[in-house]
Amino acid sequence: MQHLDLIEVAPNAEPPVCRIFDYGKFIYEREKKEREAKKNLKVTEIKGVRLRPKTTDHHLSFKIRSARRFLQQGNKVKVSLRFKGREDQIPHVARRMMDKVSSECADLAIIEFAPQMEGKTMLMVLAPTAATVAASTLKSTQVRIQEELEVDKAQGYIEDDDDEDDEDEIEVLDAVEDADSNGVPKDKSARKAINRVKRARERSQEQFNLP
Repeated sequence: MQHLDLIEVAPNAEPPVCRIFDYGKFIYEREKKEREAKKNLKVTEIKGVRLRPKTTDHHLSFKIRSARRFLQQGNKVKVSLRFKGREDQIPHVARRMMDKVSSECADLAIIEFAPQMEGKTMLMVLAPTAATVAASTLKSTQVRIQEELEVDKAQGYIEDDDDEDDEDEIEVLDAVEDADSNGVPKDKSARKAINRVKRARERSQEQFNLP
């Protein structure tokens, strides 16, 4: 009975109830359990999937698989579809894309934030189901995710952090500031950037019969 502690556990009882045990060991075991719980705690992140009205069906399939991988990892997915110029005249195209993404991910996720317009962008948030989160820690799930990612990469799909359209828009703004008296950019690369943006807008307008 040496090196043990007398701990009062029910002071209001008649007579009071006490226990004899190693209090230091009790504290150690409790802290150990708390550390294990924190180690196994899944931190949910929000991953992004970006679309455009001119995203083709083929490229959309890659985006959907990317969203599914994020969900299978136990993360939420924010799907954003940004309009440029007169593209906001075709919200039905964006809605159709959002519906396709949500339906293709229905077995893994629920719609936490339904598609809504915020300025020039339509947003939707998908959250993994409890079963999806539980399965995300399995080694078989992680192996399958990696294999699918390698297949997509082999087919030429890479999720870029930068948006080329945004970079072109920045170049255009710089070109306008550096234009001559006739409004023609002095820099050759700036003129190319303007032409790229114009061609992209023309393709988008032709695709959706915009005026």
